[in-house]
Amino acid sequence: MFQSQIRQTAQRVSEYTRQARIKKQIYEKPHTHPYEAILSLKVWETGLSLFFGTAVWLFWKMVYPAHLHYHEQYQLFLFDMEYFKERIAIPGGVADYMGEFLVQFYYHTWMGATILALLFIGLQLLTWTLAKRMKASETYYPLSFLPVIAVWHFMCDENAMLSFTVALLMTLVFNYLYTLLHTGWKRATYVLIGFPILLWMAGAAHLVFMGWVIINELHTCIKQKKYLRGIGITIGMLALKAGCTLLISMQIQNPVYQLSGFLGYYRFPAVIPPMEMTILLLFILLPYLLARLPQIHKHAAICMGLQTIVLAVISYPYILSGCNLDKEEIMEYDQLARNRQWHRIIQKAEAKSPVSPLSVACLNLALGKTGELGRMFEFYQNGTEGLMAKFQRNFVTPLPTSEVLYHLGMINNAQRFTFEAMEAIPNFRKSGRCFKRLSETNLINGQYEVAAKYLRLLSKTLFYKEWAEETMTYLYDENKINAHSEWGQLRQMRYTENFLSESHDAGFLLARLHEQNRKNRMAFEYLLACTLQQRDLQGFMKYYSSDADTGRNPIPRSHQEALAYVWGQTHKDFRDMPYELSPQVIQGAQEFMQIYTSQPNRRQLLQTRYKDTFWHYLLVRK
Repeated sequence: MFQSQIRQTAQRVSEYTRQARIKKQIYEKPHTHPYEAILSLKVWETGLSLFFGTAVWLFWKMVYPAHLHYHEQYQLFLFDMEYFKERIAIPGGVADYMGEFLVQFYYHTWMGATILALLFIGLQLLTWTLAKRMKASETYYPLSFLPVIAVWHFMCDENAMLSFTVALLMTLVFNYLYTLLHTGWKRATYVLIGFPILLWMAGAAHLVFMGWVIINELHTCIKQKKYLRGIGITIGMLALKAGCTLLISMQIQNPVYQLSGFLGYYRFPAVIPPMEMTILLLFILLPYLLARLPQIHKHAAICMGLQTIVLAVISYPYILSGCNLDKEEIMEYDQLARNRQWHRIIQKAEAKSPVSPLSVACLNLALGKTGELGRMFEFYQNGTEGLMAKFQRNFVTPLPTSEVLYHLGMINNAQRFTFEAMEAIPNFRKSGRCFKRLSETNLINGQYEVAAKYLRLLSKTLFYKEWAEETMTYLYDENKINAHSEWGQLRQMRYTENFLSESHDAGFLLARLHEQNRKNRMAFEYLLACTLQQRDLQGFMKYYSSDADTGRNPIPRSHQEALAYVWGQTHKDFRDMPYELSPQVIQGAQEFMQIYTSQPNRRQLLQTRYKDTFWHYLLVRK
């Protein structure tokens, strides 16, 4: 009987427990498994990195593409063993070589944008991996983008070289391999062997590895209270650094700061931008600082979201502050002119008129090539500098001017401007764009041996090889060159007499060019444009009276406006005028002069109604 009561009691307890378990399953929400929470954070992190990479790609493809072409045109990467040996002969040479290899793909902007997006994502992921090796919480993943955003800002400088980003990537890989070693003697061996190799491969970015080793070892020694060991490791690293620099100085005769690897990161070798040092310091400290932040277990997704929002709000103006959109505009006009995209240049100017002399020069060249130079005053004009700029001793401005000179038929001047621009490149590199133009000018001038020298080098490139091999078939073949649609025509348009061009102004050069070949219509239109830009109406009438617009109907607008103004100075009306002007131009000339001579607020009125006319340029613009 006693045993029966015990069994009944046990059954009642079991039943009560079972019913309680059922009620709990019904009325209470199940807890998320820790693995599911981690998986959710991983999805967030992956999405954030992909979003960042997409933003980088869109920026360089849509906002800043001309800067990619700018970098590509000022280097000449050769698939040649001698070129490879030359590049890797200095500290940071491997990163420099790899950077130039990648920059050649900037020839196509989508490729350049893809390369930068992948490199930036690589930097961010390695930064976060190092932070995780130091036990950083998953919550602080968005903060791992900080150093990469600083790199993005720095790379907006047109003189910041891709080798800097490549060197940083190399160094972070070395840092990661260092964290995989757990015993002291393995780490010491790795540092002794890896440090000199990294210095030679990556250059100054080795300082990130050096700082990483010192911080890690000091942190470990402090935890173990082995202070003397930490001091010894620090002194050892500094001694290793000094020893490597001393050995390099025995092989390379460069300033000490360059022997530390500050070569190839910036186009001007003598300049070390402060931003470079700031970025190096960020990559050293950030993983360690992330690991020191407190662990957050509740509301981790909300915390990451807030960090992401704050990071985006701060990063957007910071990156834009590194951009120079005025330079981007000039580079875009130059690139379009280089690729002979005349109609795109005009469309771009119609949307927003350029104001810099180089951009205006590219616009006027496009108008000249399409036979529309007569409408040049519809756009902003800044004098003859916007037609044919004078030579300046730098590596940027001569190239757009050389495009104008080349298409006008001033082959020797175009060759000189191109050669001087290439020789003025601060880091002493050659230029694929310049080599191509020098091949053409020497081919047109019959200097076949010189042209062959440039073409042989271009045949060792990736994107100029096909053009170079095709052009080689023209060497020493006069008939084939003369039959070429561009080179044959330019041969006929060249100067036939020697003289010093530096001693004459643009008007004289254009007049001389037209006199020697009356079929050079573009040179004549440039000559008329030059007289109007100089406000030289007497010169304009001198040249216009010959064969200016014979057979052209209607007469170009700027010519009509100049003719109307000259006629109006000596005649009361336009009834007996020998030129066929449109009624709109005649009415406009009368209204313009009436406002100019009688209205007290004439400048404001003329600016509003006639800012796109030659009359406004002549009398109102200063």
